[in-house]
Amino acid sequence: MILSTVDQYIEADLVHSIHVSERKSFRGCRRRWAWIYRDLYYPTVTAKPLEFGIAFHKAMEHWFDPNAWGVDDASRELETLRVFMLECERQKKEYLAKIRAQGINEFEEMNPEVEADYNERVELGQAMLQNMFKVSYEIDAEYRPVGVETSFEVPIVLRAPNGPFDSSATVIWCKCHRCWSKWKASAEGIKHHDTWQEVNWKRIHAENPSINEEAHYREEVWQGLPVTLGGRIDAIFQDRHGRYWIVDWKTAARLSTGDPGAADDYLYLDDQITSYCYALWLLGIDVAGFIYHEIKKVMVIEPEPMKHRRKGLLFSTSKSAGFDYETYKKVVEENDPGMFAEGGYDEFLQYLKEEGSTSYKRHIIHRSQEELIQAGQTLALEALDLTDPNLRVYPNPGRFSCSTCAFREPCLGMNRGEDVQFTLDSLFEKRTKLYYETALPSTDKPSVG
Repeated sequence: MILSTVDQYIEADLVHSIHVSERKSFRGCRRRWAWIYRDLYYPTVTAKPLEFGIAFHKAMEHWFDPNAWGVDDASRELETLRVFMLECERQKKEYLAKIRAQGINEFEEMNPEVEADYNERVELGQAMLQNMFKVSYEIDAEYRPVGVETSFEVPIVLRAPNGPFDSSATVIWCKCHRCWSKWKASAEGIKHHDTWQEVNWKRIHAENPSINEEAHYREEVWQGLPVTLGGRIDAIFQDRHGRYWIVDWKTAARLSTGDPGAADDYLYLDDQITSYCYALWLLGIDVAGFIYHEIKKVMVIEPEPMKHRRKGLLFSTSKSAGFDYETYKKVVEENDPGMFAEGGYDEFLQYLKEEGSTSYKRHIIHRSQEELIQAGQTLALEALDLTDPNLRVYPNPGRFSCSTCAFREPCLGMNRGEDVQFTLDSLFEKRTKLYYETALPSTDKPSVG
């Protein structure tokens, strides 16, 4: 059957998929974006014995597995820790195999410093998971996970008078080199071309013997591939009112506030939040918004009772001890109820709440239907730019972005009028697929690329 609907193209994986990471890269610097997303050049990365975010992500995926939710919490904790350890060990074996293959180390043992770092990160991950279990029992009690690692692919449409569900909404199609190569190699593309050739080519060639068959087919017959928004959602929750929420978790060294007016209130404008909500809305899911859950890379210290009370208190109020608000409050309330009730710990608890070590931060961002409609329109306009064959590509220099950019050297070379092909071939890896087509999901906050 010849493909006729956008859904059939999506089912056959014949689409030009745009992800949030590409949108951000495009806005940051068009030259860098073109090298990554058009030419598929990626910085050569040194192998690591542990990609912490990937291992932690696998554990979180198991913890929120809908099939295991609320069945046997003790077993789920143990299995989640086991999943984390299995992934750590898998990565370690892969790392050792790579360094042996490169002749860096003919033995199976890692460098002692690398081994120590690996062990510290494994210990950190186990401690973070243990704390996450306790937090989850409290803050996730009103939710029920209905999906984890949910992939989506939805068409990007130009806004119709009555919104994206209007039958007159216009789908964007792309004829770029990547789309053409994908179409030519597919069974559907071959079948469509053969059918067209059998019916039309003799007549067309007779009328114009000099015409190029492939060029004519590509430019005049082939409509291209539909442009889509693709992504993968960490989890989907349903609350007690039946509303759906997209959940995204990130591990970070420092937690954001997300408060209006704060330096990091970007969550209210975040592309990922809104576009994921928009995608589910297009799929007919009445999504209420986004839950952004940050987990701090820190080992939470549970306070221990002192040998002797100080100022009447059984537990230390040292600001350098590394306590977090939630754990500290629970321990002192249960073990020193008298002084807790009298307010003996109030000042220190206030400090922990405002400035102390907090193991997590959860932001709940609502999205209205009008916000989703506007986001869809912005996405469509941006998709037109991203797939424009006549797009002008130029650098977008910035004081801070350029200093950390992996493409700094070839960019400077282009500015000097040099041939930078050798630099690209030497310092970068030329891939056949975009990174998100092969990369494992991670909880680490991604760098802009």
